[in-house]
Amino acid sequence: MSIEILLSGATGSTGRALIAQIGADPQFRLAGTASRDHFFDPNADADVIIDFSHPVLLEKVLAYAQRHRLPMVIGTTGINAEQAGLIKKAATEIAICQAANFSLGVNVMMRLAAQAARALGEDFDIEISEMHHRRKIDAPSGTALAMGATLAAARDLDVDECAVFDRTRHRIPRSKGEIGYQALRGGDVAGEHTVYFLADGERLELTHRATDRLIFARGALLAARRMIDRSPGLIDFADLVLD
Repeated sequence: MSIEILLSGATGSTGRALIAQIGADPQFRLAGTASRDHFFDPNADADVIIDFSHPVLLEKVLAYAQRHRLPMVIGTTGINAEQAGLIKKAATEIAICQAANFSLGVNVMMRLAAQAARALGEDFDIEISEMHHRRKIDAPSGTALAMGATLAAARDLDVDECAVFDRTRHRIPRSKGEIGYQALRGGDVAGEHTVYFLADGERLELTHRATDRLIFARGALLAARRMIDRSPGLIDFADLVLD
């Protein structure tokens, strides 16, 4: 039997990639879609919800998932603290897999970067650069912010205090405890992220380049398959598929 999927955010770039991937894989069937102009059929028969929509739609989708006791895979970015709280609360009733990026390569890169941050120590400055297509609104990307949070934790830093997004306002030397972010926008870039570890006389660079959004669709579908019949709780994509 195929896995019945409800897709929120079907009109977005990743949503369209998911529809194409679902249609090409007999393991899955699209049971319904939702967008800001259209919502799921209240009587839709489904096994899991995948959400790559917009934060404004998230509360409604979470409520639907809780009402129907459906696990969720959440790839929506730009979520604020209140919405993050709603996800955490919903996870007491349903299983939720949430990630800033559903690429297997990016999640492996995050683990390698955390290992490097611990091994190299504070003599190596950390900078994060990301590049995306011209239509992407949020900056830095959710993946870059997640990378920064991972690296801050690896060095026992407060992620909010160490983050630097703009060096133009304060003309002072860089401090050791900073994690800097740069965001580039243009063309049709699917996604590129680089972490720089910079010391006197040497630097280490870890880079991931996405050339096709199907990688995010494949990762989300892998997560969806593994979320079926899972107990309530909030789990990160990397913990779900890499451990």
